[in-house]
Amino acid sequence: NSKYNQAIKALTQAIEIEPKYAEAYIKRGFAHYQLAQHEKAIADYTHTLSLKRYIADAYVGRGDVYLALNDVTRAIADYSASLADRKNAGVMSKRAKAYLHTGSIDEAIKEYSYILKRRPTALAYYNRGRAYHLKFLHTKNKDETLKLALADFDEAIKMQQHFAIAYLSRGDIYELLEQQKLKESNYAKAIDLLTDAIQNWQQNTYEIIPVYLWRAVAYHRQKNIDKTVNDIQKSYELLAQFYLKKLRTLDIL
Repeated sequence: NSKYNQAIKALTQAIEIEPKYAEAYIKRGFAHYQLAQHEKAIADYTHTLSLKRYIADAYVGRGDVYLALNDVTRAIADYSASLADRKNAGVMSKRAKAYLHTGSIDEAIKEYSYILKRRPTALAYYNRGRAYHLKFLHTKNKDETLKLALADFDEAIKMQQHFAIAYLSRGDIYELLEQQKLKESNYAKAIDLLTDAIQNWQQNTYEIIPVYLWRAVAYHRQKNIDKTVNDIQKSYELLAQFYLKKLRTLDIL
């Protein structure tokens, strides 16, 4: 947090010297966004647009803020405006995610398909597979939709063999297809990969929380309740430590 507060102070000084410094506004908007100062972030991104500079970046930045505020309609509008100014696979992926929030599953699938034609990645295949999985819940042609989801998870794993969450999702598809052995082997593989990640974790301690939660999901799929509870408890312990540390730095405790 301190680095973003310092950045805001420096950028504000730069803006005071040069009120039309568009790059300073967009960078300050990002810093406000990182600090969850959403109204200030929106104001900075909007002002950047008024200066007619960094248009694509300002729209996508403001779209991120709207998505964080769960204002999905405005987020989609801003992502679309950004894409109209400059095509970008990352922004298309964000818009696809927003489409899924609104239940526009076919629109999300079209977005991921466009991305995959131009820049195929394991993550894009995984995301489209998830979209097909969601579509399964709302379609009559269920078998075909599940096959499409399975094919995308296969491709994701082929491109990234340590993609633990893709194994977990593929296990879910095999369960729906009533292929018990393949379901269990995929859940087991996901757990092995997540366990390996936990044991070899070298990044910020608190960033491992989602890994524990995903492993809890995998254990739950296996109906291993004790291990599910243990991983959830570990996640809560790490989260509590994180917030206690933040409170101490703020001199509240």
